[in-house]
Amino acid sequence: MSVPSTPEQRGEFADWKDPWPIRGVAPGEPKLTAGAEALRAAGYRVCFDVEPIPEDADQFQDHLNNSAAVRMFNELRMAYVAARLAPDWPRHIRRSKLTVVVRELHVAYDSEGWMHECYVGAVRISQRRGKAGVVEQALVEADTGRSLARAWLVQLLVSGDGVIEWPEWYWEMIATVEGGPTPEVDVARVPWGPTT
Repeated sequence: MSVPSTPEQRGEFADWKDPWPIRGVAPGEPKLTAGAEALRAAGYRVCFDVEPIPEDADQFQDHLNNSAAVRMFNELRMAYVAARLAPDWPRHIRRSKLTVVVRELHVAYDSEGWMHECYVGAVRISQRRGKAGVVEQALVEADTGRSLARAWLVQLLVSGDGVIEWPEWYWEMIATVEGGPTPEVDVARVPWGPTT
């Protein structure tokens, strides 16, 4: 097998570079496991096999540290874009000098995770809220389907002038990935911080 010698053969362009391998996330459909079945049953259409990386280990124990699920969720969002929206969406972002930012990130930890376990992670774009998009994610143990963690986050599209509307063709791409249009919900600004 020959080694790709040009940037184009390696999937690299001035405005798009194929991110695979994404750390700890396997490209393609996940293996047929109880975890993958649980995520599909929960309505997730985009799933990937995930393995912990050395940095996920707690320094003193064999379990995952507190930031491991957050790192995995970040990698899973990149995998979603790379597998379902590339190269058109990343090219648009670069050519238009835009940035996708996470405005809020909420993670619920459901069980302890261990370095020797394998996981399945899932991502879906679940809502449109004004200029924001809401992303839901789940991470389960592959063999049993036990939930490790769940997350939801608010994403914004930002130009040099501030937050802007996502282009309508982006939502059309998401509808194709998710199997239908993304529900639009009224914007209800909730004060940030712990409940009183």
